[in-house]
Amino acid sequence: MASTTIATRPTTTRALRGRLRRSDLLPAAGFLAPFLLLLLIFQYIPLALLARNSLYDYTLLNPDAAEFVGFDNFVHAFTDKQTLQSFGVTLLFVAGMLIVVIPVAMALAVYLDGRLPARGIVRVMVFLPVITSSVVVTTMFLFLLGQNGVLNNLLGTTGSAAVPFLTKGPWALASIILMSAWQQVGLASVLFLAGLQAIPEEVREAAKVDGAGSFALFFRITLPLLSRSTLLIVVLVTVFGLQAFAPPLLMTNGGPDGATNLVVYDIYRTAFQLQQPGFASAISIVLLAFAVLISLVQMRALRTDWQY
Repeated sequence: MASTTIATRPTTTRALRGRLRRSDLLPAAGFLAPFLLLLLIFQYIPLALLARNSLYDYTLLNPDAAEFVGFDNFVHAFTDKQTLQSFGVTLLFVAGMLIVVIPVAMALAVYLDGRLPARGIVRVMVFLPVITSSVVVTTMFLFLLGQNGVLNNLLGTTGSAAVPFLTKGPWALASIILMSAWQQVGLASVLFLAGLQAIPEEVREAAKVDGAGSFALFFRITLPLLSRSTLLIVVLVTVFGLQAFAPPLLMTNGGPDGATNLVVYDIYRTAFQLQQPGFASAISIVLLAFAVLISLVQMRALRTDWQY
């Protein structure tokens, strides 16, 4: 009799757990339904419409005259010189952002993690650009870097020639890279700071006991343990760079000679100025696939087995 009672207890427990799980499904579905509905309306349905539109050739002035062209728009996207140039410029833009943001954000995070004066004020100053509108930031830098902007006027008072910040290809691309990096470095610094504060102090103390100096402590202990934070920041900065739009629109109009023609601006120009929304939809699909591919490659390359 005792053995029978013992044998039925696991079965009873499993049945009770099953009923509890089933009873939780309705409240869980109620909480998730609004989010899933919004996700469906504002993400998946537009993506489906985007994929459908990429197969047609039409204008926004007469969408009823759309002509089915199949994958011709995608073939055009991989053969059009201006589109290919926009992808190349965007890659340079993303690479420049990563080169500037990662070391600067790391240095700021190390500073903010230490017991140094004015940390509170620096934290506010560093993070303030992140919550500032991209349009406001772009307008501010246009006021600073324009041909008749503040910096060139200051240079003029010293007798120096004006610098073509926004009117010469390399200068223009470098200017929007520095501006975008200035806006995003605050978020990267906060993420690095969170990673630094999550490292157990015992690990650092053990390294110091073993004779590790400041250089070895940072590069052999701290930096490897920040690999997950670094991966997150690299992916976030890359995604931001791939979808940057305000700088070329407000500062350079994609010029000079396409030097700042980022791919999202090229999509806007193709759809609304050249009246080729089908072709613009195809470029958007290619950009989406490109962003997913780059993110996967980055996560694979920066994957780590560090545990702490």
